[in-house]
Amino acid sequence: MTTTLSTDGRRLAYAWRDPLGRAGLATRGALYIVLGILAIQFARGEVGGEQVNQTGAFETVAQQPFGKVLLILMVLGLVALTVWRLIQAFVGDPVEGDEAKDRAKFVGKAIIYGVLTGTAIKVTIDAWSAGPDQTAAQNAGDQQQQQTTSTLFDLPAGRLIVVAIGLVLIGVALYHAWHHAVQASFMKRIAPPSEAAGTAIEGLGRFGYAARSVVFLISGIFFVVAAVQYDPNESRGLSGSLQELAAHSWGRIVLWATALGLFCFGLFCLAESRYRRHS
Repeated sequence: MTTTLSTDGRRLAYAWRDPLGRAGLATRGALYIVLGILAIQFARGEVGGEQVNQTGAFETVAQQPFGKVLLILMVLGLVALTVWRLIQAFVGDPVEGDEAKDRAKFVGKAIIYGVLTGTAIKVTIDAWSAGPDQTAAQNAGDQQQQQTTSTLFDLPAGRLIVVAIGLVLIGVALYHAWHHAVQASFMKRIAPPSEAAGTAIEGLGRFGYAARSVVFLISGIFFVVAAVQYDPNESRGLSGSLQELAAHSWGRIVLWATALGLFCFGLFCLAESRYRRHS
């Protein structure tokens, strides 16, 4: 009986893995496109840097025509993304691997997307009840991250935990920079319809992963600095990282490149949703 249930569960997971993945990737693409637009507007001085985060992106969607309906679709897409990663953790994936380290990575991503789904649900509820809170993006950006860092400091070995988080972010940045921005390893997941399309998708992916590497690197460095100085206010997220770039004359170029890169990563995610190898 147990074997039959397990077999049926795996068959169901295999059947849903591909459509859930494509829906989730399309949603992630839409989210990064909005983030990229917000980052570009920040680089042009049209919006505040505190708005360039996931909550700010959801609120931007809510303010568009049919925005509330679009928010619901994004929530459903993020749920699909979370469930897809959980299924990968359960049965593995022929595209991204099925070893223990791969499954652990899928669990980590499922947790991240689960938290992001919770943020989207909150903004959606606010939009349908009394309209989106215009200050929510500010409160949910670096302030929330700083509060989390402060809470970690209160734990036993809290400073070491914060350092570890910073080092993990730096490691992720270096991994993405080498394996994706340089080696374009992500193309193993793609089955482009033509050579020209493959070249375009590769370019978007390289640029997009490079931009994400910059954000992860800066955020990781600030986590380490926060631990060394024992000051949670030193930690930074996406918005804080971009604001830090804007504060330096040399950083304006990197800021523009990162903003455009985030937009390109969104386009890459949409392309992956369409042309990803079947899993």
